[in-house]
Amino acid sequence: MSILHWLRSNVFRTFRGRLAMLYITLELSILLFTAVVLYNVLSNRIYHEVDEQLMTQAGSLVDELERSPFYFWSGHLGTYADHFQGPVQLVGANGLILFSANLSLIDKGGNDVSRALAHTFSDGTPSFASTKSLLNKANIRVIAFPVHKGGRVTATLLLGHSTADIRSFFNILYVVGGILGLISIIISAVAGYYMAKRALEPIQEITTTARGVAAGDLSRRLKSKSQDKEIQILVRVLNKMFGDLETSFKAQKRFTADASHELRLPLTILKGEIEVALRHPRSEEEYQQILQQQLGTIDRIQRIVNDLLTLARAEAGQFELVQTSVDLSLLLQEVGQQHLILFDSQHINLDMQIEDDLIMMGEENQIERTVMNLLSNAFKHAPEKSSIFLSARSEGNSAIICIRDEGPGIAEKQQKQLFDRFYRADDARCRKDGEGAGLGLAICKRIVDAHDGDIWVDSKLGEGAAFYIRLPLSGTALNLNHQNRLNDILTKTHPVV
Repeated sequence: MSILHWLRSNVFRTFRGRLAMLYITLELSILLFTAVVLYNVLSNRIYHEVDEQLMTQAGSLVDELERSPFYFWSGHLGTYADHFQGPVQLVGANGLILFSANLSLIDKGGNDVSRALAHTFSDGTPSFASTKSLLNKANIRVIAFPVHKGGRVTATLLLGHSTADIRSFFNILYVVGGILGLISIIISAVAGYYMAKRALEPIQEITTTARGVAAGDLSRRLKSKSQDKEIQILVRVLNKMFGDLETSFKAQKRFTADASHELRLPLTILKGEIEVALRHPRSEEEYQQILQQQLGTIDRIQRIVNDLLTLARAEAGQFELVQTSVDLSLLLQEVGQQHLILFDSQHINLDMQIEDDLIMMGEENQIERTVMNLLSNAFKHAPEKSSIFLSARSEGNSAIICIRDEGPGIAEKQQKQLFDRFYRADDARCRKDGEGAGLGLAICKRIVDAHDGDIWVDSKLGEGAAFYIRLPLSGTALNLNHQNRLNDILTKTHPVV
């Protein structure tokens, strides 16, 4: 019972043990099948040779008896029996034993020999039988060969050949085969266990690495050198997953730290203003001024929270667009018109070159938000008495929007991180007051991605920065109302003198 319990606990419950047992079972089945087939083939072959030998010997002796008178038979049989190593008997047609030498081949109760005799007497053809001697129970192969006289069977010659040597050969074969089979099974078990161990080494490494990752070590990677294609694919997929987890965790950690930092500053300012206001009584005008400052701080906190909510929804796949047909040309003209007064206050010129009839499917408010963010970003970094360029053109089935400033530019190493949350370039591009929390460009990217578009930046230090947006177009027809609105905007922007 303890052995069975050990097997169930340590062998059958592990894949390695089950695979080893499978090898043993297959090997044992093959050995048994081979042994049965080999035994049948060898047995049939050997007994066939014995029967052929008995047939030849019996036929030769019967020919001699049939050519001799009956009274010479005993002499011939005696002479033959002296040289023949097995039993020799001659049975008459009436069942009487006419001659017997060495051993008796007929049992009193009847056996295979009796049936062979009956067959030979009735059909007149030779027949074979197997029996055991009455003395040592050794196996004997017997042939019953008819003796003809006067055209009928007058007697039957029985010759026996001991098969003890054949049995000894098979016994030795059983022992040798059993030993070899046992050795083969042991080798198969060891080989199966070893192969299972080799096959499971990558799985063991995966388990160890996964436990390390689950424990917090996100830098762990699989280093399996397995040549199996399936294992290589699995290792690549898991390493990519671990890398994505590490990147996501670092981004989440950085996001939490940045969000806390961005919210801490306005909250600290708000707390300080309230503490100052409560130190001593103030006039109504002073309280209104303090509340007005606090309102601006609260607006900044609200913008940060709203931007964070927008990014969280976008990354969770909950950024759903209400798509309608959008006249991109008209929208860009309207957004540019809204920024003219702000730009003029800083002596910044807005140069717009917008191609007509740019129609797409999307959410107009989100596209407008993206363009306004990029224009505000360009305004923050554009020097006084410079120009900001807003252009749009069709290229194939897409619209290409470009917003370019003449600011200090962006270093190439910073451009890859420019659309990350809370990322802000160095102070060279943060000259003006009112800089945001570093969420605007991240939101722009999420909005453009949601519209199946692309956004990228092209910039060199000292040569300004150009932001490009590629959006898919859906048509080119403008209705009359859109055309009239566009004409009104163009008239207001460039009045006719």
